[in-house]
Amino acid sequence: MRIPEGDNVHSVCMTDRETLARVRDRFAPDLVIHSAGVCDLDVCEERTEWAHDLNVNGAANIVDLFADRPILFVSTDLVFSGENPPLSGYSEDDPTDPISVVGQTFRLAEDEIARAPDWAILRLGLPTGDSIQGKKGAIDWIENRFRRGLPATLFHDEWRSCIDCDELSACVFEFLERGGRGLYHLGGPKAWSLHAIAERVLARGNYDPTLLSTCSRHEEVNGPPRVGNLGLDSKKIERLLGRPIRPCRWHETSTSS
Repeated sequence: MRIPEGDNVHSVCMTDRETLARVRDRFAPDLVIHSAGVCDLDVCEERTEWAHDLNVNGAANIVDLFADRPILFVSTDLVFSGENPPLSGYSEDDPTDPISVVGQTFRLAEDEIARAPDWAILRLGLPTGDSIQGKKGAIDWIENRFRRGLPATLFHDEWRSCIDCDELSACVFEFLERGGRGLYHLGGPKAWSLHAIAERVLARGNYDPTLLSTCSRHEEVNGPPRVGNLGLDSKKIERLLGRPIRPCRWHETSTSS
């Protein structure tokens, strides 16, 4: 992938403790935002040990090397299955039941982060915005196919609480400014199905409607385990921020935001 360039940007694997320690000593951060977990469903199912090494052991390295300062871990809604979701969405008090390697390893990573004396965890819904590669994020992937005239089949019964990347960034900084600590859920006010997202991308770009089709997640063959409704209850973080989470705007503009 294209790594952003800059004097203050360092590319390092979380399993490389020696280089992480050098970055720590050279940069001396006041706090650490850990958002480097791998969440590719297919790859993680195929390479379970690799996924565990990056997500779980990587989180353990972060705690071992940076435990003398606050650590914020960006986790995922995939720690839930979505099979029997609460009507108001999953809250921080609901028991986790991950069904994929991604969800399982992120859940174990949360336990590692909680070893730190000063920690916070934000479980995200589905971030929607431009990806570094231009074709990896949910919207980028869909639009990239439609732009090239390629079809896409999306599930109509898998829902995520989408949140725009600019709103996600704003919430993270506001959370830290208010001294947020502990476990919080962070998702937009509406849960979208993947098919509904694709419908908006299709209409926004005026693409050929025959390119989009749908199916049930239960029809998935030889793919990774698929979640159901992962709608999140974000009332706790809204109380801390003193405002509601803003709804997504990507379907209202000419480009994803």
